[in-house]
Amino acid sequence: MQAFTLTIKYLAIDFVGGILRWPVWWYSRGFILVGTWGIGSIKGYAKSIALAVWIKNIFVPMFGYYDWQSRLISFFMRIAQIIGRGVALVLWTVIVLFLLVGYLTLPILAFFAAMFHLTGGIFGL
Repeated sequence: MQAFTLTIKYLAIDFVGGILRWPVWWYSRGFILVGTWGIGSIKGYAKSIALAVWIKNIFVPMFGYYDWQSRLISFFMRIAQIIGRGVALVLWTVIVLFLLVGYLTLPILAFFAAMFHLTGGIFGL
């Protein structure tokens, strides 16, 4: 009798409760975890491409050459690097935002896909 009671308790409380708690977790703590990953990923990418260093040193001549031609070449080379790295950072930010939106919409799409197939499609049987 005790095994039967434990089985009913497991099915009623743990299994069903887990299914009912899952959407709450997905859209609260789960999204916070994924959002934290996204922000960390963007910050890590910005740090790895060293965009702030390029901006900080925009007027510093490259390779220690201090004549006006080297300063001019260094300035425009750094401008090109800043633009290219900035575009790369914006693209990575868009990709991360797309993944975050996908995270939010995936359960909804999965639910509607399951309902579509469970009911036999639009023109069901």
